[in-house]
Amino acid sequence: MARQQCNHCGFSLKTCLCDAISIVNNRIKIIILRHPSEQKNSKNTAHLLTLGLKSYALYNGESTHDFAVIDTLPIATTALLYPDEQAMLLDNDAIQTDFSKAPLTHLVVIDGTWKKAYKIRQLTPSLANFRCLSFAQLPENKYSIRKAPRADSLSTLEAVAHSLYLLEQADVQPLYTLLAALVDKQTSYMPSNVKARYQ
Repeated sequence: MARQQCNHCGFSLKTCLCDAISIVNNRIKIIILRHPSEQKNSKNTAHLLTLGLKSYALYNGESTHDFAVIDTLPIATTALLYPDEQAMLLDNDAIQTDFSKAPLTHLVVIDGTWKKAYKIRQLTPSLANFRCLSFAQLPENKYSIRKAPRADSLSTLEAVAHSLYLLEQADVQPLYTLLAALVDKQTSYMPSNVKARYQ
């Protein structure tokens, strides 16, 4: 028997997050390119962004064919959030000055495991038109229910929240509140021995 889902947040009625939703009025539009394997993952944080951001667009796919929207974005005011070796560091004062003079209008984010995100980038050549952004120092990772193979890992939600905080000084606490609610709901139904792995 299929689990009943909340019509608003899309989670099961037991793990409904509606009480934790508060919208962040972001100026920069977040463009999310999500790998298909993440669509039905109950721990996927890109879905949380669609609940907590005012300005966003989410596209599912793996390559140029799926992400034709990329070709419509303004190159001069769009950036890709990706830890490339040549990436501009958002927590750099000089970069902040540059963006205050020419603000971004769109921020592209790839949602998937490191391997799948890399594949999406390789199969979507037009992403190379945009400058890459990353961080010199990462905030504490609060996404304890999903393990990452790299130390410099943040969930998609955390990466976007930190970017919006640095780029437009947005109050992004509602996004972290939503993430905390997801972690709490997902772990509350775990057997005690499984829950201990995430504490």
